[in-house]
Amino acid sequence: MEEYKDLSTFTVGDELSIPIDLDYDKSSYPKLDDMLSFIRMNSDEPATAIDLETLSVNGVCVKDEIKEYLSHSGISSAALKEALKSPLAFFVYEQMVFPPKEGKHFELGTFAHMAFLEPELFDRVAVAPEGVSLATIDGVIRMINFYQQLNGSLPSQFCGEWKMPDLKDYLEKEKSECKYEIIDPEHKIIIDAMKQRYYTYGGGIIPKLMKGAVSEVSMYGTDEYGQAVKIRPDAINIAENIGVNAIISVKTTHAESIGKFTYDCARLKYEVSEGFYQQVASSVTGRNFFCTLMIILQTVPPYQPAVLFWNSESIEVGKYKANIAKSIIAECREKNIYPGFDAKCPAGNCGIYEFDLPDWAKKEEYPTAIEEYDE
Repeated sequence: MEEYKDLSTFTVGDELSIPIDLDYDKSSYPKLDDMLSFIRMNSDEPATAIDLETLSVNGVCVKDEIKEYLSHSGISSAALKEALKSPLAFFVYEQMVFPPKEGKHFELGTFAHMAFLEPELFDRVAVAPEGVSLATIDGVIRMINFYQQLNGSLPSQFCGEWKMPDLKDYLEKEKSECKYEIIDPEHKIIIDAMKQRYYTYGGGIIPKLMKGAVSEVSMYGTDEYGQAVKIRPDAINIAENIGVNAIISVKTTHAESIGKFTYDCARLKYEVSEGFYQQVASSVTGRNFFCTLMIILQTVPPYQPAVLFWNSESIEVGKYKANIAKSIIAECREKNIYPGFDAKCPAGNCGIYEFDLPDWAKKEEYPTAIEEYDE
């Protein structure tokens, strides 16, 4: 039987209960009014191209494939959130390799997320003809013509020598070359509404914020403990384009109000990700990436967007939590100990919590007057 390891020297668990000290320089954070003034004055100026090689000052900025990013050993924001749960949660997250989900059908939230980063996708959707049977030669030929029109290829002339297997193979070829997303009619109505709101929300502020932005850039660097770290924000933009160096995050939501989305942000610890993004981006690029713009989009009626400019206090809370998580990971790796919830117990308790019911459970009232009433 493996000997039980003494966890009394494992100290970082208790740090999470320390009140957060937000003593920081607020002047280092950009102001919303300054960003908007810059955009108004420079809206007609051409976008400045973002040179990722020039941004690779203390690390690497690169437009790589998601598979390369996921295979990189650096600590991600998702790993930090697991470390805040417990060291064991982080260890399991780091060691496990989960197969990616296969997206074989249209998913509105995924498409909306991508389209708000690359708005040209709004025009790359099409509705297939209804009532077409692929069990008939006429139906297969009709679908071939549909895809050829989307692909801009010359229509083919089919004669009686073409048999069903050959026609279906030809149809699959045209489908594989199609750059359009084939969607249902009801989704087309929703996407058209999203497109209209993308260009009109706030007087057209979203395209202005995205002017010159680069989406899905991976950044690889090193933290204060010498650990490899990585981020892949949805997009980044620079001061030459919008007056600030900004992390741009795009979130889809079922929330019916900004208040509900704010609650979801806290529940899902978005502040940890956003604070960590700013830390790594600023370190790797040598620029002050102290602005976070979050574009949210409802995937429920009325499918409206909103733009959030994160204030400095919320970001500092996220940076504080990210720093705690990095220290937990560094200590775990140094000691090669990955305790679970026992790490949050007082030292010397051997992982045993003193349990107490919450006050509300002690005050619950139960029915006591059980009697019959006259009709």
